Amino acid sequence: MLVEICKQTIAFFLIGIVIKLLDDEVDEDQNTKYSSSILNELQEYKYPYSLITLAFAMLLEKEYTFSLFSSAYMIGMFNFINRKLIFKLKSYHEIIILIIINLIFVPNEVFIHSFIIIILIQIFDDLLDMQQDYIYGYFNLANKYGKGEVLIISIVLITASIMLSPIYTVSILLVWLLINYLYSER
Repeated sequence: MLVEICKQTIAFFLIGIVIKLLDDEVDEDQNTKYSSSILNELQEYKYPYSLITLAFAMLLEKEYTFSLFSSAYMIGMFNFINRKLIFKLKSYHEIIILIIINLIFVPNEVFIHSFIIIILIQIFDDLLDMQQDYIYGYFNLANKYGKGEVLIISIVLITASIMLSPIYTVSILLVWLLINYLYSER
């Protein structure tokens, strides 16, 4: 059991790094320089490293890795819901397709938990980035709806997440904290 938890935690860490790298790209934070040469190298070669890291994460924990990654993609697309994308589909079409794929290939509890935990992480990130997002004009839930309202929603989401899977919730949130710590070392 301990070996399984370690494998899953490593998979969560790897997919978290991939999501963070690609989120930086979408947010146009690619010019960020870190004090860590490893993080700078990752920024420079993010695409090949993201692919190989995603592959390793999928080897360790297939369903959660896929579901976390696709949930992060879907939640990121909510900001551009009507934008036409590469395949001439609008963002909401891709979101619907990904929901269907998740419902077919991933256990429903895993998908629902992944979606909830990614929304929770997005809210936590928005709370941490309120001031910076306000200055640069980025979409931020806390700025749009208020800090108190977002805190109430986060309490509801963390409760639901713990009810669905307490071990995975703790593991994923600890990995999120670690990744944020590593990225804050600028």
